[in-house]
Amino acid sequence: MSDANRIAIVTVHGTGDTAAEPAGPKWFQQGSVFTEQVRARLAIRGFAADIVPILWSGANSARAREAGADELADTIKRLHGQYKGQVHIIAHSHGGNVANEAAAWLRWGRRPGKERIASITTVGTPFFKLRTGAAERFAGLAFLGVSVLSTILFLMASLVIATLFATGDMSLQEDGLFLGVLGLIVAVSLYFMLRLSLQGYRRITRPTRQTETEEAIQAIWHRNDEAIAFLQKIEAMPISPFPRWAWLRQSRNAAIVWGVRAVLLVSFIGIVMCVPAASSSPMLAGLAQAFGDGDAALAGFLLLYLTPVVFIGVYLAYRLVFGLLSDAALRPGANKLVEGALKGMAFGRDGDEVLSDVSTASHILPTQEVVLEGPLADRLQANAARAAAALIEKYRWSLFTVGADTNAALTDLAADAMTWDSLIHTTYFDHQETAEMIADHVAVRAALRL
Repeated sequence: MSDANRIAIVTVHGTGDTAAEPAGPKWFQQGSVFTEQVRARLAIRGFAADIVPILWSGANSARAREAGADELADTIKRLHGQYKGQVHIIAHSHGGNVANEAAAWLRWGRRPGKERIASITTVGTPFFKLRTGAAERFAGLAFLGVSVLSTILFLMASLVIATLFATGDMSLQEDGLFLGVLGLIVAVSLYFMLRLSLQGYRRITRPTRQTETEEAIQAIWHRNDEAIAFLQKIEAMPISPFPRWAWLRQSRNAAIVWGVRAVLLVSFIGIVMCVPAASSSPMLAGLAQAFGDGDAALAGFLLLYLTPVVFIGVYLAYRLVFGLLSDAALRPGANKLVEGALKGMAFGRDGDEVLSDVSTASHILPTQEVVLEGPLADRLQANAARAAAALIEKYRWSLFTVGADTNAALTDLAADAMTWDSLIHTTYFDHQETAEMIADHVAVRAALRL
């Protein structure tokens, strides 16, 4: 085949699925069953394919996916000239979000005739919508401005210092070491600061939606894909650990405790004041003057008499401040904070960007969704059901055994439940039809570029 018919297939794995080497048995590795099926199918269509895996960390982390997108974008830039623009991406699960981000940064769909990516195919990807708040955007732009200004000032200062050394106005022996060390510290700090500010600027200027383009992601998924369904259910689930008036109800016990403490304190003071020697204490004498016209015993009696009022006053004040008012003012914010934290754990949020709107289509680029139907979809469902039944049978006795954790049976069940064979989400690539479907799409997109 000619060089024009040689294409690169860049594979991007999903969360929790990486490898140490490019070659191996996993679906995305060179020489795997899936990649060989794709290469064979493309050869029939007249294309020679080289497999280029992107081995990102696979962590359930927005930062990890962003780092993976950086690596993918750099790889695509490197391969673009070598393969004359015939760089095709196949991504699984969150690898699709990695590819989506890389495509956004490369402005895919906005460079007619100069596109670095020929096609993107995602499999079982739960696409996230990423957004940054207005305050973060303003801070990012301001931080970039300060970084650029600091760079200019550093270069100007370096030029002035070099001139002073050259003219002899400053001594290299006396001032050289100090200024050299100071300049090195400032330069390293400035590099780190400028790098972060450029990353922030790239986030801010990321395209949010591109519809007027001939480019489109092909998104393949099964209606019962566990990962997509799980994240969509998590997002739709109303998480309210503090229901309405919960803080008011929960304040009752604490209000009683503080009311009892106040009563005990007042009662103790009242009893002490009834003792004749109490009049010798300046503090108690002052209380006696206030409550009993100087009669300590009468003042003590009045304090003991008013203990029910003290209890009710403290009880109602506590419930009003820490119950009713906090329930109305703080409870909604606390619910939102907890909900965001729990959902963020599932989505892998670990920065200032908000992940939301789990979808089977990209929020940035047009998407051609391919929902699996027919024999392939049925086989995926049946295989997952058989694997799940086998797991239940394997651990059935331990589910109803007290103390089963002593032999770690339930721990093993939790681990086995997420293996390759027991989920639809992780078995797409076990079927030749998937490889043929993806290869045919790649061949069509590659032919358009010849």
